[in-house]
Amino acid sequence: MKVLVVHRQQQILQNIKAQLQNWYVESYDNGLEGLLAAKLSYFDLILCGQDLPVVTGIEMIRSIRNLSLNQRTPVILLAEGNETKEHWRIMNSLNANLMTLEEVKEMKDLSIE
Repeated sequence: MKVLVVHRQQQILQNIKAQLQNWYVESYDNGLEGLLAAKLSYFDLILCGQDLPVVTGIEMIRSIRNLSLNQRTPVILLAEGNETKEHWRIMNSLNANLMTLEEVKEMKDLSIE
């Protein structure tokens, strides 16, 4: 499984990579690099933060949905926990899901057989 992870905090990137150690993980700390990676390669899953430098998480997802390569790739936006109904509406319109950082911290030994 090939996963793209984009988040501004290195500690969160490292935590996710550790939990997904059995998978191929490509990680970036800004939205522009994540978007460029999504233009060049197919991913099985994309995880990204909201508050990314250069290109925000929502802008990145919106652009990915317009790309044919990862147009249908599952996307999870890493939420801060203060999302409004508008965030949920946007995520639904972009066919993306929200996952809180607490849920990320609780991930343990994920594997797909």
